[in-house]
Amino acid sequence: MYKVLLVDDEPMIREGLRSLIDWEEFGYQVVDTAANGREALEKHEQLRPDLMIIDIRMPGMDGLTLIGHLREVNANLHILILSGYADFDYAKKAIQYQIDGYLLKPVDEDELTGYLDRLRTVLAQEAEVNRRHSAMNEWNRERLIQVCLEGIATEEEAIQVREAARNAGLDWTDYDLLLVKLQAQEGLETGAFAYIKRRFVTNLEDTGRGIVFYAEPYIGLLLKEPLRTDHQRSKLYQEISDIAAERELAFTAVSGGAVADITELVRSYANAVRVMNMRFFYKEGQILHEDTPSIEQLLPDPDSDSEPFDLDTMSDKLYFALDIGNDKAACELVRESGGSMLQANYTEQEIKTGIVQLVTGAVGKLTLHRPELQERRHELSNGIIELYKPYSFQTLIESVEALLLRAMDGLDAGGTDKQIMKMIDLIQRNYQQPLKLETLADVLGYNSAYLGKLFKSTTGEYFNSYLDKVRIEKAKSFLEQGMKVYQVAEKVGYTNVDYFHSKFRKYVGESPSAYKKK
Repeated sequence: MYKVLLVDDEPMIREGLRSLIDWEEFGYQVVDTAANGREALEKHEQLRPDLMIIDIRMPGMDGLTLIGHLREVNANLHILILSGYADFDYAKKAIQYQIDGYLLKPVDEDELTGYLDRLRTVLAQEAEVNRRHSAMNEWNRERLIQVCLEGIATEEEAIQVREAARNAGLDWTDYDLLLVKLQAQEGLETGAFAYIKRRFVTNLEDTGRGIVFYAEPYIGLLLKEPLRTDHQRSKLYQEISDIAAERELAFTAVSGGAVADITELVRSYANAVRVMNMRFFYKEGQILHEDTPSIEQLLPDPDSDSEPFDLDTMSDKLYFALDIGNDKAACELVRESGGSMLQANYTEQEIKTGIVQLVTGAVGKLTLHRPELQERRHELSNGIIELYKPYSFQTLIESVEALLLRAMDGLDAGGTDKQIMKMIDLIQRNYQQPLKLETLADVLGYNSAYLGKLFKSTTGEYFNSYLDKVRIEKAKSFLEQGMKVYQVAEKVGYTNVDYFHSKFRKYVGESPSAYKKK
């Protein structure tokens, strides 16, 4: 609340002004009133109001004389003059004292509130300027840095900042601002942030290499020597890593780039924050900067002949890889899916959601068809929920791979013969799925033609013929149970009923309807 002192020799005017409006609604508080000039001077000294509303005509010390005395001791005080219509010309003489406005008696409520609205904006701006000036006058290095990070508004302020930097020993040739974000899966322990900051002070400030400061939610390092080479960045990264390891913390560090003037730190800070906000898309183990290539930029260009990314298709492939026990193929499918999302410009949240859907679909089918995994469903579900937590794409993919390896524990891949037997078992349990030899070949890492030959040498049947025979045998069982033909077709994996009719007649020698009537 801004403080107001009302000055008028008429009690009715003073109390009328006090009750004319709800002062607090406009951000003000009437702290007192004064009946004459001398009393007003005393109360100004005691209360230090932000605004005084003063009657121009008062016995003894009139309003103009009072304002003159006030200006001698408070050049920043805001003043509104009260005058009757007959005194208005006289009141205009107060213009030399930087008056904020004139109110004619009787005071109009709208006119008064209009002045109050405008003055509230001015007072807020002055308060911010005063706060900045106060911070600079303290010659506090950390606060000075904070002022620079907020941005320098005027050349006058820039001159003051440079002078303050000289007095604080910060008039360096160059500056580089580094932001460090500490990370812990379960949240930072109490005192961990302060501990790491103290360790940075020991390593940097005590050796004259820079200044350590708070830049919530980061720890800021103002470096005297900018990080211009990969070697410099690598060396400092290892130093930070050693300190973070003392509390078993992960971290991300970003350099905002070199600037030659302390007043330009806001630019370095803005660069660092922008890259920090995109940290998910960068490789770990390095100090990031605006020229660091993202993971997406490091990926090979997508094959023009490759099929568009489809989450459901990839989830099916992942399930097949898990069911067959091919951990290498499963991990490759996860990386391929993640890369496709990056190249499609998914956001961090979209990638995490997509990966969770991919894994949920695959693991869900795996536990459904593998009774031995039923007792681990809760563990696997919790693991999937944890996939929303990683801070980087790299950690997310590693977390998914670790989860899938736990899910596959005990589901050995085996040799070639065993792989074919697993394919047969998979067909028996998933005949209703849109199974293709090419899909399974991708999952197993074989050429589809070669896998087809292996399959025929083991079963005596081509893959598609074997799949059709399994489906038709299942269809016969469902027809015997009284199910309708179109229901059976859909249940065994044929989306077209006519195609189901032709396949059934080919292998059974009669139509599904005729078979059902027997």
